[in-house]
Amino acid sequence: MAPARRRNLAIAAAAGVLCLATVLWIVLRPNYVTIMSGLDAKSLGQVQSKLQDLKIPSRVEGSSVLVPARDADTARIQLAMAGLPQSSGYIGYASIPSSFAMTQDQFNVQVLDVLQQSLAQTIKSINGVTDAQVHIVMPDPQLFVSQPADTAKASVFLQLGPGVQLSSAQVAGIQQLVAHSVKGLSVDDVTVVDQNGVALSSPTANSAGGATTQASAEIALRRQLEQTLTQQLTAGLNQIVGPGNAVVMVHANVTFDQVQSKAHTYQPAPGQTTGLPSSTQVTRKSSNSTTGSAGGPAGQASSNPNLPTYAGSAAGSGSSSSTETDTTTTYDNSYVDTVKNDDPVQLQGYQVAVMLNQNDAAITPAVVNQIRSFVTNAVGAKAGAGANNDISVVTVPFHGPAVSSASAGWAQGWMPWAAAGGAVAALALAGWWWLRRRRGSDELAAALEPQAALAELDQLPKSEDERMKEELLRFAERKPAEFAGLLRTWLAND
Repeated sequence: MAPARRRNLAIAAAAGVLCLATVLWIVLRPNYVTIMSGLDAKSLGQVQSKLQDLKIPSRVEGSSVLVPARDADTARIQLAMAGLPQSSGYIGYASIPSSFAMTQDQFNVQVLDVLQQSLAQTIKSINGVTDAQVHIVMPDPQLFVSQPADTAKASVFLQLGPGVQLSSAQVAGIQQLVAHSVKGLSVDDVTVVDQNGVALSSPTANSAGGATTQASAEIALRRQLEQTLTQQLTAGLNQIVGPGNAVVMVHANVTFDQVQSKAHTYQPAPGQTTGLPSSTQVTRKSSNSTTGSAGGPAGQASSNPNLPTYAGSAAGSGSSSSTETDTTTTYDNSYVDTVKNDDPVQLQGYQVAVMLNQNDAAITPAVVNQIRSFVTNAVGAKAGAGANNDISVVTVPFHGPAVSSASAGWAQGWMPWAAAGGAVAALALAGWWWLRRRRGSDELAAALEPQAALAELDQLPKSEDERMKEELLRFAERKPAEFAGLLRTWLAND
């Protein structure tokens, strides 16, 4: 076998072994999973040291500890039995030194420090809070009774996780926790801020108490309605235009007014227009009277004969009577008193905006109209009759396709197999190249066989005359003047 052919064969064999080793490493390498996250440097060191003692391979990524999937359960159990990770920076009351040389002020500072760290550890256990610090300022003792009393104050610093937003109820709960742990501390004197320096607490909201909780519940209900409709519309649009080609934004118009209505309705009895008599009052008045008197002289004679005299009336008598009747009748109609308490949650309608990927050629104007009809019907069925819905469907160019979590998980699971397939393809390509190179080498060797034969003839032993000619030619090339003198000498001798 020619040396070139042996060299090519060795290179191809080495490439094949390398590709096979790469495939085996990709397929058989352990899959690391996270067993703990959100640890500080001290806890990371403790956990990693314990895993090394247990002979469990591990690696650290940020604040997380990863181990092979086959050892994950064992690692969790062993770490839990060892009490790891320990709460970093926590100081219990037992750690306060007891010494006769310690003053009361020093002891109070130690106790306050323990209280601050204990509250911080408690707040860190709230979902979404990665770190917390509590600072408490106690008032100075009064020297005189006439001095105004100072109040304790506290501030809480929260390190929230990515995308985490605490509700008003959660912030109020943190304030209540700190205020009820410190003597003389009011809820209004507890300030809560996040890592961005944004104040999460509000004295007005704290004094409201139940109103704050009710407002948080209303906001949560509105978000739930919006998220439910968003998920339903997104699932339907993904079936039409494909995942990542539609973005849905929903705003729910919800009112939480508690309305009570009362009605007093009169209903006459059948066949009656004036109602039914409920009571009758009759009042009667009667009167009788009798009149009469005896007759007498109307006048007297006087000594004056010129004065006239009158005759008296005859004796007589008379009687009279009267009767008065007053009747009052009260009529009642049938009536109905209605008291109606309306549902405090009144869904007025939805405002829905749908953005479609303009870069997708399959999203034609006809498809956009179909999507608009689909969204209109879906929102109308969700909101109910009489709702005022506002729907907008637009097409805009997307900068990049959105990758769903399911697609990402599928890609992550199949990535080792894809890498293995690529390695096999590279191995096949290397083999094809080697075979082609070998075939070309054979053809070249066949073409060069005549020239090789001539070269072998040139390498045969030469005669004395031929060697003399070659020496003369080389001498003439090196020293032409001396060669010319040598020729003249040869010619003169001849």
